Amino acid sequence: MAGRRHAAAEAADEDGPAQQGVRRKAVHLMVALRLTSAIAGAVVALMAVDSVARPGWTLGCVAVLLVWAAIFTAVLLRRGPLTRVLVVDVVVVAGLCLSQSWVAPAQVLRASAGTGWVDIVVSSGVFLVQFGSRQPFGLGVAVVVAFVYMVGAPGPREAPVVLVVQGLLAAVLAGLLRREARGADRELAERSRAVADAAARAAARADERDQQRRLHDTVLATLTMVGTGAVPSGSAALPRRAASDLRVIDGLRSRGGAAPRAVRLDVALRALVPALRPGLPELRVVVDVPPCELPGEAAEAITLSAQEALTNVARHSGATEARVGYWRTAPAGVGIEIADEGAGFDVAAVPPQRRGLQESIRGRMRAAGGGAEIVSRPGSGTRVRMWWPDGGG
Repeated sequence: MAGRRHAAAEAADEDGPAQQGVRRKAVHLMVALRLTSAIAGAVVALMAVDSVARPGWTLGCVAVLLVWAAIFTAVLLRRGPLTRVLVVDVVVVAGLCLSQSWVAPAQVLRASAGTGWVDIVVSSGVFLVQFGSRQPFGLGVAVVVAFVYMVGAPGPREAPVVLVVQGLLAAVLAGLLRREARGADRELAERSRAVADAAARAAARADERDQQRRLHDTVLATLTMVGTGAVPSGSAALPRRAASDLRVIDGLRSRGGAAPRAVRLDVALRALVPALRPGLPELRVVVDVPPCELPGEAAEAITLSAQEALTNVARHSGATEARVGYWRTAPAGVGIEIADEGAGFDVAAVPPQRRGLQESIRGRMRAAGGGAEIVSRPGSGTRVRMWWPDGGG
């Protein structure tokens, strides 16, 4: 169980849907921060361009900032938060920090807290790098930018401390989001694995039940007939029955792959007539089924169920003839009826542990997505009706 959870965790950590969703949202947030901060900073810078030391530098920095914001947006929306793009963004932010004394008004430089247009751009740069990179790179960038800010605007100021605090808070928020996304992906991976395991177990149980049905129809039926004396141990029919049973067992062992996509049901049912089990009383079978095709699994289920029904007719009914009839069910299914005028029996009186009717006919048809019913009364013959895909009429 621990290994299974570890595998699920590794699969989730690689690139789960929750992490992909967080990454997409982070890209949108980073783009929005860079665009809005660049536009807002440019507007503020142009409004105060007459009060700066070097207006030409200010106009140049604004132009570079706007061009870079457009490139940043295009690259992130197309390819995601690449490390080299984030590095260039940090370089642009650091350049603005170093040029503050030339591009920011003097009254802003004298303020204790960062209130200028450069502060708007720098704060967004520190914030967005926490969502676009792993730690400790993001926090390292925040510290470096704060230091460069102090170099560009020396003196006692609160802005560098604010930048570090902003970086720390953004790093914590981004880390929490990533951790929750990884946890969600692990849970999804474990649930998917549990569903797959349950489906595999269900398939194994279905295959086991199918093998049990086939063994009941062949080997167990032969042993029962030998045990009850219906087939004497020295009978010439016994080797033929044993050889037929061995072929069935060999088929169970070598069976693999998907069932044929389409099977002629009428041909398969007519093939049952000469294939009735050796050692059974002679039974004349009249097959009245027009040409029709079904999916391989459905045709196989109907054919094997019909074979079990005809075997029961030969073994128990005392009838010398059975009829295989046909009807069409909506929208594209078929119904098959095995009818005889033999002794009949009380269906309700059949013990539940008897697997012939319960599993080899009803269970097999249910497993294929269809259904079956047995109608019989003592002295009135028997009708075994099977249908696929739905509806008994």
